[in-house]
Amino acid sequence: MEENCEDCMQWEEELYWTHFQTLHFSQLLLPGFHHCLVIPQKFSIHCKRKLPQIVTLKSPSGAIYNVRVEQDDVEKTLAFRCGWDKFVKDHSLKGNDLLVFKFHGVSEFEVLIFDGQTLCERPASYFVRKCGHADKTKVSQTGYDQEEHFNSDIDTASAQLPVISPTSTGRVSKEKYPLSGLKKMRGEISNDSLDHKLDIEMISAGRKNKALSLAQRVISPDGFIVVMKRSHVSKCFLTIPYKWCLKNNLLARQEVVMQVDQKKWGMKFNFFGSRGRGGISTGWKKLVQDNNLRESDVCVFEPTNSETKPLHLHVYIFRAAEAESSNNG
Repeated sequence: MEENCEDCMQWEEELYWTHFQTLHFSQLLLPGFHHCLVIPQKFSIHCKRKLPQIVTLKSPSGAIYNVRVEQDDVEKTLAFRCGWDKFVKDHSLKGNDLLVFKFHGVSEFEVLIFDGQTLCERPASYFVRKCGHADKTKVSQTGYDQEEHFNSDIDTASAQLPVISPTSTGRVSKEKYPLSGLKKMRGEISNDSLDHKLDIEMISAGRKNKALSLAQRVISPDGFIVVMKRSHVSKCFLTIPYKWCLKNNLLARQEVVMQVDQKKWGMKFNFFGSRGRGGISTGWKKLVQDNNLRESDVCVFEPTNSETKPLHLHVYIFRAAEAESSNNG
């Protein structure tokens, strides 16, 4: 029994880090926080590959701050650096204050601020003046243009540079990255293979964002969108948004039918009440294989009639590899 419980805990741990659409961490402000905030090591380990070099911090007031994420060689984890000092100053943060970060899985963190003495939210954080960080035409402190809209990093490929270490050395071609990005990079990359890999990652991020933009144009109020992650196409488990499950009364184990064009697949939906999440494993792998789904592809799921059983979902696929030509056409 103990072994089974341990297996369940390991499975729940993996499910949380690979499938949950929002993740949280908290951090106590210790000496030295004014210019750098270390991200908890466990969060860094699981999310390092998801984080771009530039992320946005959203204040309780709605103000947006662009902050650079860098490797902290001392703590062996990631840290908020360039741009973080502005967030600290505007919110008058003090030692022992507690901050709670909500990560949306793309590049934005919502931040809640708790007073270190009262352990209650700091009311003033909801009235911080918006200093132009969210203006669409404003150049941010880190040198990257930033628009405030759904998925704040869409169509801002210059902000999608991977996290780099301040101690990195080498050279980066100007043709591959915006001049603003080159000026802000503390180190340069010398390894040709790594340079090529970064170039491919930049192209992939742009294609994914274009595929997502296309999907957003066609989705109805009744549907939901999922951007394919590695876990969706390799481990073959599809997480369904909790709010959508509530809206469609999908709160218990049941059969689901998915359809692409004229072909259908029978599946099993499982709901994990304690975690507030639902998803599909049985049957999803077959759909992935038959439709050659790849990481960064975007799928729109539309119910035909939420009142009929089993639930029937039409699936519309927007392939990242084809998004650029579709968007230009």
